[in-house]
Amino acid sequence: MGRASRVRAAGRAQRAANGGLLVREPRPADEAALAELLGGVEFTRAEAGVELARSVAFRHRLEPACGVRASWVAERRRGEVVGVLTAAPPLGWIGSIGMLSPQHRSYVAHHIVEAEALSIAPQARGRRLGHSLIETAAAHYAGLGYRLMLGTTTALSLAPYYRQAGFTVLEPGERIAVADPLGMILHRPADRHVVQMWKALHAEVTVVDSRMPDGTPLRVLTQVLVPPAGSPEAVRHDDGSVTVSGDGVRRTMDARTAGMMEQMYRTPVTEAEVQEGTAEALRYGFEPLVAARLRKASGYSLPELMGPPRADGTAAGRR
Repeated sequence: MGRASRVRAAGRAQRAANGGLLVREPRPADEAALAELLGGVEFTRAEAGVELARSVAFRHRLEPACGVRASWVAERRRGEVVGVLTAAPPLGWIGSIGMLSPQHRSYVAHHIVEAEALSIAPQARGRRLGHSLIETAAAHYAGLGYRLMLGTTTALSLAPYYRQAGFTVLEPGERIAVADPLGMILHRPADRHVVQMWKALHAEVTVVDSRMPDGTPLRVLTQVLVPPAGSPEAVRHDDGSVTVSGDGVRRTMDARTAGMMEQMYRTPVTEAEVQEGTAEALRYGFEPLVAARLRKASGYSLPELMGPPRADGTAAGRR
């Protein structure tokens, strides 16, 4: 069977699986239909739908450091486009986290993706077409090494729909928090009228109940920002230092720093371990998940590491 025949056969299989609708990548000729579909999506700017339709139709790509943008459309037998899903890393959120270096932002942008917009024409609804688009996007990004898909909606009535598509849907105004291997918690702000959601793209992604330093309950996604095995490449030298190479960047860390970094990257913690040390962590002003990683990686308690806490919730330090 030639390549053209294989493509047609694959297309027929996709149509059969989606009730006669074909899920494919967009084309420039789809721009008008995409503008109509995306015009019904609520954006912060009225013209954003038209702008996004052009980007989708012409498959505009991001700079490599910014991660991967991708889109899919659903087509009827006569070439009518009746659905679209577009996705890209949440660069606005990532860029707003001032503590991250450019390299770290790029790292996050290659592990977390957001479903920017999903729109199905009225005449094609009720066929799980949106779920097929979500599944296509999830499989694509999982294959690229992404571990988490985010989404937002302002329509509470859509919560059951997204739950059926595999998302964990939060309460309005509830924000998503992602644990970073370097010991930070990356908080994604949420407006009171916005519903945030997340979908795991890797089996290791889990949720841990934790608390903010002021005691506010917090649910944290863990094992999201974990480098894929073998990337970047790390070479350990005889003196204990480590040289990390990847994406054209080469950095050497001394033995002590390398040991601490490696332990933090490779030390998973359970919810029970986090809860066990929550009270102690709060006395020191630590986020409990970070404190649990630190205790487990080092083998020492917080008092052993930092001395007794002062009344203001910080370490007194050793003399």
